[in-house]
Amino acid sequence: TEPEEKSSEREASKPVEIVVETEAGAGASGYSVTGGGERGIFVKDVLKDSPAAKHLSLQQGDQLLSAKVYFDNVRYEDALKILQCAEPYRVSFQLKRTIPGADVSVRPKVPSVEVKGPKVKMAKMVPAHKNKRLCWSRDGSKSGDRTV
Repeated sequence: TEPEEKSSEREASKPVEIVVETEAGAGASGYSVTGGGERGIFVKDVLKDSPAAKHLSLQQGDQLLSAKVYFDNVRYEDALKILQCAEPYRVSFQLKRTIPGADVSVRPKVPSVEVKGPKVKMAKMVPAHKNKRLCWSRDGSKSGDRTV
């Protein structure tokens, strides 16, 4: 039984990979990254008491899998820069869209909406917040619009 105990101790001490999603916080300063390409991007250093350490819980050695940038109250120019820089990479969007009520079915006490349409599967229902959205006009008439 002794070899079995040592084997189970070794298995228990093996590092385990976990995926951590941090809370959204203002500012992501106080850390540096390393790596790139197929290897991935890793946190190199985190300054003690920095926003990255306090609010984002970043730790040295963490691999950054993705980053969410929220567009509420963002300046148009900043959003444009972010989207242009992200152009060559895999990107997903969380969208808010107004659709005819006849195309939506809501089941009671289920926090999701089934949307019927081409290439649309499921969308989460979230409360609408007035004045917290970034819009581009469909006809391109808004001054300053740029194609990303």
